[in-house]
Amino acid sequence: MSAGTVGYSMVRGVFRWKMLFMLIGSFIVFGGVFFAINFKNKAIAEYLAGMFASMPAVNVTAAKAEQQDWAVQVPAIGVLEANRGVDINSSVTGLIQQIQFESGETVKQGQTLLRLDADVERANLASAQASLKLAKANLARGESLRTSDNISKATLEQRQSEYEVASAEVSALSAQIDKKVIGAPFDGVLGIRKVNVGEYLDVGKPIVNIQDLSVMLINFSVSQRELSSLKVGQEIAMTTDAYPLATFTGEISTIAPLVNQETGMIEVQGRFDNSKGQLRPGMFAKLNVLLPARKQVIVVPQTSISYSLYGDNIYVIKTTKDDQGAELNVVERKIVKTGERRNGFIIIDEGIAAGEQIVTSGQLKLDNGAKVAISDTNPLATPAEIPTE
Repeated sequence: MSAGTVGYSMVRGVFRWKMLFMLIGSFIVFGGVFFAINFKNKAIAEYLAGMFASMPAVNVTAAKAEQQDWAVQVPAIGVLEANRGVDINSSVTGLIQQIQFESGETVKQGQTLLRLDADVERANLASAQASLKLAKANLARGESLRTSDNISKATLEQRQSEYEVASAEVSALSAQIDKKVIGAPFDGVLGIRKVNVGEYLDVGKPIVNIQDLSVMLINFSVSQRELSSLKVGQEIAMTTDAYPLATFTGEISTIAPLVNQETGMIEVQGRFDNSKGQLRPGMFAKLNVLLPARKQVIVVPQTSISYSLYGDNIYVIKTTKDDQGAELNVVERKIVKTGERRNGFIIIDEGIAAGEQIVTSGQLKLDNGAKVAISDTNPLATPAEIPTE
């Protein structure tokens, strides 16, 4: 073996030993790092566990998630309108002589609201009535004379015509005077007065608005896919911004016979009793048409949901034991997928099961693993049957 070969073998041997030492050193370094990280995490976990163990229990309220039978609903939106509502105006011109109503007053059909000056028309009526009286007398004498052929048939026909013209004149003036008195077209509530005594009223100028608030109507649209499930008389649940905690119930009164070809929607009209006078025309309303079909869902009070950028979550209460074996309640935060909201309750599509006890208030003081003391347990009411006003 030559000296060069021996030298090369020695270099390779030294290189291999160096590589081995480097690998062993790397394992030692990385092993130390992993050990340090695990030790740190374990220490943090033990510290947090000790901290939670030493912290007092947070008072919360709780309820159980329940599986319930909910009616299937078709949501819609609309704007309320009165059963009847118009701007009262005049079909004749004239000077306003009397105003016999107050703004906001409740009136009956036919009740006099306003009178226009009709002195000239009444004078003309008196003259026309005198002419009618004379024409009637002339006609009576003519008919008496005609029986003895003392006047011609043509003369009698002329007197008959004069009588009819005078009678028509009296009727026309009487109708004109009647139009000078403006009354309520139906029972309702008046709006704000828009005219004053002494003002000259033109034809068509609004005097006051009147609304029949006994019944409220609402027009809305639903997809034609729901047409087979809709029928007149079907129940509708409605909420408004004015009364966010109240749910009003009504029924479908009309289903349009025509489907909109551009949108594929069908117009539906609902009818709501408003005997309490809470609803007003122009209110924005959210509707739910209650269909015969029903579904099984898991529901919880809406106050139990905590919202964040990372998703909706719920604190579930778990029972465990401490180091001395005593039972205690701790919370576990779970991410959930929520669904439809109804009457203060919300459907949980994913994340928790029926029967799990959840926190309904006091979440701001909680974190995962925190101890809790249940100060009240609220039984979960059945939201499927929506309460009415």
